Amino acid sequence: MKLIDFDEKFNKKVAEMLEKHAGEHTEEEWEDAIAKAYEKFGDTYMGAIGMTPRQYFEKMTDSGLVETLKEYILQDVPVPDILCGELEKRGASEPLLALLHETDEELVHYALNLIGSDPRALPRYAEMLSEEEYDEHIKDALADLLKESADEAKERILPLVKTESKPYALEILSRCKQKDDRVFEALLSAFLTGEEEEVPLYAGYLAAYGDERALPALQEHIAREDIDFVTFQELKFAIEALGGEYTAQRDFSEDESYKKIMAAGAGTDIFGSKKNG
Repeated sequence: MKLIDFDEKFNKKVAEMLEKHAGEHTEEEWEDAIAKAYEKFGDTYMGAIGMTPRQYFEKMTDSGLVETLKEYILQDVPVPDILCGELEKRGASEPLLALLHETDEELVHYALNLIGSDPRALPRYAEMLSEEEYDEHIKDALADLLKESADEAKERILPLVKTESKPYALEILSRCKQKDDRVFEALLSAFLTGEEEEVPLYAGYLAAYGDERALPALQEHIAREDIDFVTFQELKFAIEALGGEYTAQRDFSEDESYKKIMAAGAGTDIFGSKKNG
């Protein structure tokens, strides 16, 4: 497929505009002007194609748009924003959803950005979390999308708690708004059985989930004398987020993390109280 490099054509026009009006505008004004110019470019007739760039993509079928997107990526030609805009306008079509079975990282990232948290993609998103073909960057993006629809994805995510995808599963489940004992038990179990360095993270998940039944476990852990300053801070935050409080004074003056934070001039004093000013 022979592709049209629309970005190259637009960039030439921008270069001419910048040269002609050099020194007349601030950087912010130029950014605004270029954005408006691109919108106008999309609706400007091009003799080479006999229509405007926007019309060029609008006349394509869903399959044609997706195949064109693939070719732009495979041929390493900049993907036009106008193409992406047309794909977004049409929503999660079957050809676009099919891209979620591809393994090319750039192509999958485009698919995730274009599909977003569309309910039709949630089953595949959950599957992708446990597939080795996808790296942590894609799985981080998947987790972010699934968090937006945590309640809808819950039944597919709960089984992943017992797999290597556990870290992602717990993060997603912590965003569920509808209370479910299975979710609470998964989050609490992770907190109680995790490694000590994982305690701040899991405490944060319990705080995000918002079930006050976690307070006794959090209170018990924060009372330990062997916790470090960072763990103390996260536990205290979680306790307060769930409506509890912890008022005991603690001395962290010998804690390395505490020293670094204090050296930066912010944070909490050695007794675990907020510094003034």
